[in-house]
Amino acid sequence: MENQSGESLATEGTAEGDAPGLAGLVCRMRLMVGDQALGVLAVDNGRAKLVPDGPPVDVTAVVRSRDILIGILRGQHNPVLMALRAQGRLHGDRELGVKVIYGLRAGSPFVRTQFDGKDR
Repeated sequence: MENQSGESLATEGTAEGDAPGLAGLVCRMRLMVGDQALGVLAVDNGRAKLVPDGPPVDVTAVVRSRDILIGILRGQHNPVLMALRAQGRLHGDRELGVKVIYGLRAGSPFVRTQFDGKDR
């Protein structure tokens, strides 16, 4: 899946930081709103970074809205409730995706990140 629109989540500079809840995980999660890929969350043993969309990825998070996606990155969503409420789904290594989302809930580096000025 290519990022056809050129739109991405992070504004100027690099959005990255320490995420203690992601310690021990190394993976890449594609972030999508509907059928539009907005980037990849690259996780490297307790460090998270938003990077442009591109392969390879281990898991893909597909959500209904940009607000939900930003909430995931800020650690505000429970992946189980998200699925039950039909707010989003995980494709690929879903177990790994759940670990990433719960890891962000334990401490996200994106709590104060501005996302293109389109967030709350």
